[in-house]
Amino acid sequence: MLPWPALRSLRRPRRPVKGAAWFRGGSLHRPSRGVDRGSGWRRLLAGGVALAELTLLVVALAHPAFRVQHVDVSGAHRLAASEVVARAGLSNPGSIFTVNPSGVSGRLKRSTWVRSSTVSESLPDRVLVRVEEWQPVAVYQSSSGHPYFLSEEAVALGPVGAPEASAGLLLVQGPQTADPKLGQRVLDSRLLVALVNIQRTLPRLIGQDVKGFTIDGCGNLTLVSVRGWSVQFGRMLTGEEIATLGDKVSALRAVAADIDYNSPDLLAVNVMNPAAVAVRVKSKPTPVPARAGPSPSSSPNSRTGPVRIQASASASPAPPAPVEACR
Repeated sequence: MLPWPALRSLRRPRRPVKGAAWFRGGSLHRPSRGVDRGSGWRRLLAGGVALAELTLLVVALAHPAFRVQHVDVSGAHRLAASEVVARAGLSNPGSIFTVNPSGVSGRLKRSTWVRSSTVSESLPDRVLVRVEEWQPVAVYQSSSGHPYFLSEEAVALGPVGAPEASAGLLLVQGPQTADPKLGQRVLDSRLLVALVNIQRTLPRLIGQDVKGFTIDGCGNLTLVSVRGWSVQFGRMLTGEEIATLGDKVSALRAVAADIDYNSPDLLAVNVMNPAAVAVRVKSKPTPVPARAGPSPSSSPNSRTGPVRIQASASASPAPPAPVEACR
């Protein structure tokens, strides 16, 4: 016969199997967590510090000692200091802690005269603004408009006030009928750089000063000298055409031995083709030769020089040479 089981052993709690804590109630002994009695005080202290900082910030913003009282502007020549302050939005700035230097520089950048700017604060009530302005290199005037300063990027900076303000600057006359808008690029910047360089180097090359340049509706470029005669360069619309200006200016120097640039009879020089320079002069009475003879220019040993075209004294003024038709 089988032995009778011990019923009391069934009521005894069995030890949990190690590694079997996946079932419910697998672990009978859980570590007790200690109660941090100081956590509430730390949260209260942090809240108090934040409130104190907020109070100090409000007091600093509202305190009159930190209100901007002085705006120092430096580097401005074309713009007045008051205009710089107004454009920067610092006419009524409030507290010095609310001044945003990058925002002030961004507002100043909208002015056509301002190339760059630096803004800084100086406690308790001073803002320092330093601007770098664009320097005009030429004056542009439309056919029936007002003169405007041009930057080296051929951008209209602003109207020319007094005539003496544009003294020494290159004058470029264009075919437009209306005044350019501020910030508008009115010329190819490569062309403007070339024109300024011609103005500065021509006195050294041929001893003549440049009064200005004119550009017609087809893009044909003409130089006007101080003495009144002109130089026709041809059309200057593309980069390839602008690149030919160097050879055409060199042609003026190459024929300097055959042309008297100081002569009052000189009207125009055409260098559209640098290899065949044409000269237009005033007509003069030609004396009747005593006897016929061979022309000196027909001699095979005569030197080849620029082609001279005489203008009729009784004829009405005409362009010095034919220009290219617009395509």
